[in-house]
Amino acid sequence: MNDGFIEAFKRFSFLKLSDLLDLYRLSSLKSFEKGEVIAREGEYCEDAFLIRKGIIRTFVITPEGNERTIRLAKEKDFTSCGASFLFGDPSTEYLEALEDCKVIAVNTKKLEQLSQQNQRVLRLSIEGIKEAFAEAIGRIEFFTVLNPEQRYKKLISESPDLIQRVPQKFLASYLGITTVSLSRIRNRKNSE
Repeated sequence: MNDGFIEAFKRFSFLKLSDLLDLYRLSSLKSFEKGEVIAREGEYCEDAFLIRKGIIRTFVITPEGNERTIRLAKEKDFTSCGASFLFGDPSTEYLEALEDCKVIAVNTKKLEQLSQQNQRVLRLSIEGIKEAFAEAIGRIEFFTVLNPEQRYKKLISESPDLIQRVPQKFLASYLGITTVSLSRIRNRKNSE
């Protein structure tokens, strides 16, 4: 086990060194190249990922064939395919590396088995699910309460680095607008 692994789980102060050793045994370090599709709709995704470096985009494809970005996960975020992680079902979404990525991949079946034996690891799983649930509620509010310009302002205030790191077409999709609308909003913000 290396210092990078320990550092990645540092924010979960309730985990003991023995817990980290157990997690390390069922994890692997993986790298993905920019543009690489990590998981596909209809396939089972066996891992949950803790991002050490890079951005992973979660997206779906509409019946019309359009991609819709539903999440942008970056350093220190967990990401996975929800249906696979929660229910052991095939994924309903895609995961794609938007940058070269380094992740800790945790096998979800082995994590579930370990959680049944270890209350602190169970708590880690619950904390991850709570984070995902809070983010999902935030996304619903993001779209039901805020107009496109307010969504852009919120994105800038909460994750200003994404504006520089994520291609405009994916940012626009994440905000629920066209690239033309995003350009207009940016131009208005720049002229203020």
